[in-house]
Amino acid sequence: MNDYTLGASVSCFNLFNLEKQFEQIHEAPIDFLHYDVVDGSFNRCIILGLPLLAAIRPHTQLPIDVHLAVFKPERFIEQFAEAGADIITIHREGTDDLLGNFERIRKLNCKPALALRSETGADKSLLPALEQARFVIKLTVNPGFSGQMIQEQAIVKMRELRALMDENGICTPIVADGNVNPATIPALIKAGASMFIGGTSGLFLKGRTVKENALTLLEARQLYSC
Repeated sequence: MNDYTLGASVSCFNLFNLEKQFEQIHEAPIDFLHYDVVDGSFNRCIILGLPLLAAIRPHTQLPIDVHLAVFKPERFIEQFAEAGADIITIHREGTDDLLGNFERIRKLNCKPALALRSETGADKSLLPALEQARFVIKLTVNPGFSGQMIQEQAIVKMRELRALMDENGICTPIVADGNVNPATIPALIKAGASMFIGGTSGLFLKGRTVKENALTLLEARQLYSC
């Protein structure tokens, strides 16, 4: 998983024609699927859920990262594991028991990952979870709404997060989530991101295939990683 680079946000799929959408996804250099679950309290929207995950799971071999942008994720971990999650990402802001929930996720044969909201900064109390996480998703926008611009504070917080991990010998990759496109990738890489989740601003642009957009994103990543 640490070698993976580009994920596709399922919430940005053409949900009216998933069969065609998956044809494009499987033709593109996509490493994993990112499945957002927002509970209406963690942010003021409700997106995706169990039935859709269970429906798409048999039709792809790509790893599925279920991002639980919810409060008290322990209420939902088992259900989403059974529905087909490979990775379950939970928020520091949504639980007081990160490590306990990580253990719950591992017992269900899934990999735990950590997510931080755009305004959440680096904190030494996070070090044990950062060390155990498969990756850490740093949101650069508010969860659940597509089309948002990157919040400048999120870039600062991402840079501080990468510095904290480097200072403590933690190699966990940072995943940038929100407004990822060729124009924003340089700043995201400079701030410490090495993995990216593509959505409406970079991966699902009208008039181009998912493969074409993915290649453009990866070219930008390669250019600015050198």
